[in-house]
Amino acid sequence: MATSNIPGAIPQPASKEAMLAIRNTEIYLYYYERLINLALSQFEWHGLPETVDRYYLEKCLLFNGRAAVYQPKGTDIWLGTNYVQRSTPLGEYDVYGYPRDIYGIPAGGYSQPPQIPVEPGKFRVLYDNMTWTSLVPKIDLYARLMWEVHDTFRANLEHQLTPWIIEAPTTLKLTIENFFNRLLGHQRTIQLNRGLKLSDINAMDTRVEFRGNEMLDCLRRLWAEALSMLGITSDVSKKERYVRDELTMVRQEDIIALNSRLMNRVEFCNRFNEKFGTDISVNLSSEDIQFKPYNGGENDGKLYSGSGNTGNAKTGANPEPEED
Repeated sequence: MATSNIPGAIPQPASKEAMLAIRNTEIYLYYYERLINLALSQFEWHGLPETVDRYYLEKCLLFNGRAAVYQPKGTDIWLGTNYVQRSTPLGEYDVYGYPRDIYGIPAGGYSQPPQIPVEPGKFRVLYDNMTWTSLVPKIDLYARLMWEVHDTFRANLEHQLTPWIIEAPTTLKLTIENFFNRLLGHQRTIQLNRGLKLSDINAMDTRVEFRGNEMLDCLRRLWAEALSMLGITSDVSKKERYVRDELTMVRQEDIIALNSRLMNRVEFCNRFNEKFGTDISVNLSSEDIQFKPYNGGENDGKLYSGSGNTGNAKTGANPEPEED
């Protein structure tokens, strides 16, 4: 793939190359933003303080791999933003790698507006996934792969209408142009000049073999892989019929991937509620009725939250049948 074709800065639309760069960027952003929107919409939060913005909290988790809910020094409000660890006499991190103290980082970045001092001990960090990293580079990878396949599909489709190579007297130039305009315009009848002899014309078709179906199948597979990375199971195509055990393994892999993100949020809710006496919970924005995601269970009266669309309103777990 040529470097000049990679989606990036858009030049001024003054040439075909510039228009091609715009088209490439639009295709790339189409897949990139679809995946970003899906990732930002996977979880529902309940009971967050009014000053904590759910969308911005999820955006920090997705783009930075981490976030913190904290109380700015000298206030009684809570904020949820990105953070940076702060040095302490005992070091920046505890024995498990969690920061001992932090500064809040508002939307302006690390320097503008300035970092927000946090009340000692009045914070809790959380991570988007088990590796504590951002998923955006992975989303970018799949968006670029799908852009390449999409662009290859369009190129193959356009090549179905590539020009014919015509060898004919120059006096027939306008006649031949009109002929092909009518031919490609799907006209049922085409009238030729009486003086035109088809034997005087030699033509070569430069079209390539149509491989669009293969490209579209590859695109669907890449999209399914990208969704699987987020823990979303796409529909199994009729062409790929899985037996029950194979389908179960595919769905379980997606659920485990989803749990790698959900578990961190659920445990954050439990620990934050226990420490600060709040009633925060989180659940999936849509539930998979065949496989139950991580809900933590209930132990010693602690609050756990799982796939909260059905079942217990607080825990998200399915209601247990009453014993006789």
